[in-house]
Amino acid sequence: MPEHVAVIDLGSNTTRMVIYEYERDRYFRLEDEIREVVRLRQGMGRTNVLRAAAIQRAINAMRMFKELAEGQGVSKVIVVATSAVRDAVNRDSFLARVQAETGWNLRLLSGEEEGYYGALGAINATCLHQGFVVDLGGGSVQIIEVRGGIPQRSVSLPLGALRLSELFLSPDKISPTQVDELKAFIREQLAQVDWFKAKPGDQLVAIGGAIRNLGKIDQVKKRYPLDSIHGYRLAAQDVALMADQLWRLSLKKRRGIGGLRSDRADIIPAAAIAYDLLLTYGGFAEVIISRPGLREGLFFEHFLSHLPQPIFPNLRRFSILNLARIFGFDDPHSRHVAFLARRLFDDLQPVHGLSQEYREILWAASILHDIGAIINYPYHHRHSYYIILNYTLFGYSPRELAMIALIARYHRSKGSPKPRDLKTLLTAEDARALVILSGIIRLAEYLERGRRQIIRDLRCHVDIENGWVQIEALATGNAAIELWEAERNLDLLSQALGMEVELVEGIWLD
Repeated sequence: MPEHVAVIDLGSNTTRMVIYEYERDRYFRLEDEIREVVRLRQGMGRTNVLRAAAIQRAINAMRMFKELAEGQGVSKVIVVATSAVRDAVNRDSFLARVQAETGWNLRLLSGEEEGYYGALGAINATCLHQGFVVDLGGGSVQIIEVRGGIPQRSVSLPLGALRLSELFLSPDKISPTQVDELKAFIREQLAQVDWFKAKPGDQLVAIGGAIRNLGKIDQVKKRYPLDSIHGYRLAAQDVALMADQLWRLSLKKRRGIGGLRSDRADIIPAAAIAYDLLLTYGGFAEVIISRPGLREGLFFEHFLSHLPQPIFPNLRRFSILNLARIFGFDDPHSRHVAFLARRLFDDLQPVHGLSQEYREILWAASILHDIGAIINYPYHHRHSYYIILNYTLFGYSPRELAMIALIARYHRSKGSPKPRDLKTLLTAEDARALVILSGIIRLAEYLERGRRQIIRDLRCHVDIENGWVQIEALATGNAAIELWEAERNLDLLSQALGMEVELVEGIWLD
C-alpha cells in the first residue's frame, strides 16, 4: 500500500513543504508542493534576533502546512529549520511556539547536517560522483565535497543571499562601493576553505532557489526549449555577466526580468555576485543545477533507509522504472520490447557504429514508450513524449532526456523522426542516431504487437558488402500478426541504415 510523507524546510528566506507518495523499493512521486516566502531572517541584521513579524509569518505558514498535511492523510512529517533559526539568540522560544501551535518538534540542523542533506538530494538526482555541491540559501551557503558518490567534508559560511543583501546592499539602488564591500567579505569567507578547488574530472552541482532563478533567467535569454531547470548547465561566464548587470538595475527593472521570480528581485544581485565568486574561487567553468536538494535529501534518507547508504545503487535505472510504474506501464511488454530493441542494436553494431551510450538511451525509451497510453491510446506516442519531457528523470541530462522522449515519440509509424524544437539540445551524431534508434524501436514494438512475447529472440545476419540485412524472428508459435505488422514497418530502419532489410520467420529453440 502506498504511504505518504511530508518534508518541511523552514529556511531563512523561504519555507516549503513537499508531500511524497511512495512504496519502498518500487516507486515514489511528488504529490504536492507548497512554497511560502516568510523572510525569517529579515531584520535580524547583526543582532541575530528573530523579529516579531518574521516569527508570525513562519507560524502562519506552519499552520497552513499542518492543515494541508492532515487533509492529505500524511502518516509521517519531517520538519527541519536551518540557518536563521540556528543563528537566532531567541531560537528556543521560537521552537517552543511552533511546537505549541502545530504539535511538531522542529529538528534544528547544524550547518554540516544542512550540507549533508542538500548533497544527498543532489547526488540522488544527478549521479554526481566526484566534485562539490553548493547550496546558497537565504542565510548561509553550504559547500560539500563529494568523493566516490558519497558526501565528505563540508563547511557552512554566512553567505546567504538575504543576509548579504541586508548587510551590504541597498534594497533599490546599489552603489559600486557597496558591491566592492560585499565582494571583499565573500572573498574573506571563501579564503577559509582552501580545499574547495576543482580537480580534473570534478563537477560542481548547485541547489536552492537562488541558482534556479539565475538558471531561469539564462534559459529565457537563450530561448531554451525545455521548461525544466533540472540538469541545466550554467556557464561561469554567464553567471559573471549576470553578477555584473543585476546590481546596476533598479528594483523595479529587476522585477521585470524574464525568468526571475519577483519576490527574489531584491536579493538576486547578492546571489549572483556570490555565485560568481564561488565559481571563480573553485575554478569551475560551469555549474549544473539540481532541482532536488535539502528536502529531497531528507526524503531519500527515509525512502532508502534499508540501504547502507541512502543513495540509489543505480539511479538511472531506478529513475526510468520509477516513472514507468507511476504511469502503470505494461511491464512484460515493455521489457520485451527493450530486449528485442537491444538485440537489434547489438547485432547491427557493425552497420550503425553507435556507441554504447545510445544503447542505454534506447533501453530507457523502450521501457517508457507506452506510458502515454494512460491518457489516450490513439495518440499515446505523443503523450509519452510529453510526459517524458515534462517529468524530471533523475540522473539524465537534458540532452539525454530529449533523445529518450523523441525515440518514444517515433516508436509508432507516425511521421519521420526529427528533433524539431529540441534540435538545439542535440549533437549531429544524436540527430543521426535518432533515426536509427527510432527504426529499431519501431520494429521491436511491432514484433511484440500481440503483447505475448511470442517472438522470443532475434538474429541479424549482415552482408555489408552487398548492402543487405536479414532479421530472423525466432517464434514459439503462430506469430502472423507480429510478422505482418513488422514487415510493413521495415522502411524506417532500412532508410536509416542505408541497406535493404528483410524479415524472415524462424523457430525459437530453447
